[in-house]
Amino acid sequence: MAFTIVHQASHQTKWVPILAGQTCYIGQLVTVDSATPLEGVLPMPTAAENNNYTNMDIPMGVVIGFNAVAGDVVTNTTYSAQYMTGVAVGSSHDSTTQYRGVEGIWSRGDKLAMAHIQKIDVGTVLRAPLFDTAYGTALPPVAVTTACGGDGIGCSTDAATCASIANFGTIYVREGANRGIYRTLTSASTTAHTWLQGMPHDVAVDDSVLILNGIRPYGTGKMQIDAAAMFIDVNAALTTDYFNINVDRLDLSEAGKEYVEFTFDAANFIAYRAVA
Repeated sequence: MAFTIVHQASHQTKWVPILAGQTCYIGQLVTVDSATPLEGVLPMPTAAENNNYTNMDIPMGVVIGFNAVAGDVVTNTTYSAQYMTGVAVGSSHDSTTQYRGVEGIWSRGDKLAMAHIQKIDVGTVLRAPLFDTAYGTALPPVAVTTACGGDGIGCSTDAATCASIANFGTIYVREGANRGIYRTLTSASTTAHTWLQGMPHDVAVDDSVLILNGIRPYGTGKMQIDAAAMFIDVNAALTTDYFNINVDRLDLSEAGKEYVEFTFDAANFIAYRAVA
């Protein structure tokens, strides 16, 4: 599982060349380099500065296919996804490699490696897996070490993967009397956690919880992607480098299959913008 599109007003797809030497995977976010827009798309780079102000690369689409013939389709074992690499500069001339399936403006006889992408715009709802640093590594739960008082607010835990940013984080109870409960964290810590509304039951020592940085159960959030643009990296600090997003749905209920559905903040679609 990588990035997928949940909902969009337009279901437009398009064929685009893959930039020379760049590798694209099914389910990958791709873009065109805003600073040097050369011949082809590349994986969406990780955000640099708040709301990706340094890069300002616009999310263009999610890869859903390639123009390789069946015998040339290869699968990456890390992502369990098919992939294709852009041909080297100049090698498309007199190439004997077979390609097929492109539509639109592209000639069926062209010798460029191409990706079939599903377009992203400001209203596109995307679903992305949440992994810790590496694809397939789930956000680890932590145990409660100090219970809350009688108000169901606050606890201490073993050290979480990443410190939360106040008002931009989530605690989710995996095991305990409050199992299945989400709260938005008002704290900024790996071990000491507070939230606004009390949980229905006392939080007890040895309850198992998830501490997720940047992403709230709904509304405004922050995220960072991995270098291959295949998942959201929950180990990112998000204090300097991040994308602003709007969360539609956060699901932390199944270990190893945690995900978020979101739209990119509109500022991500403006190539030249003020810091937001």
